Amino acid sequence: MESIKKFPRKVWRNNRPKMTFTLHPDIVKVIRKTAREEGLSFSVVADEAFFAGFKAMGRI
Repeated sequence: MESIKKFPRKVWRNNRPKMTFTLHPDIVKVIRKTAREEGLSFSVVADEAFFAGFKAMGRI
C-alpha cells in the first residue's frame, strides 16, 4: 500500500481581497486532485502550493 503524504498547512488564511488569475491546465489538475485527496478546498491547496514555491525560490 502506498504511503499517503499529508498536506502540511503553513499559510495563515483570513479575509482577503479577491485574487483572480489564470493557471496552466496541468497545474489546475494537480491542485484539484490534491484538494480532493486531502479533503481541502481548491483555494487552500493553491495557497499552500504558492507558499511552498515562493519559499523554495527564496522569496519568503
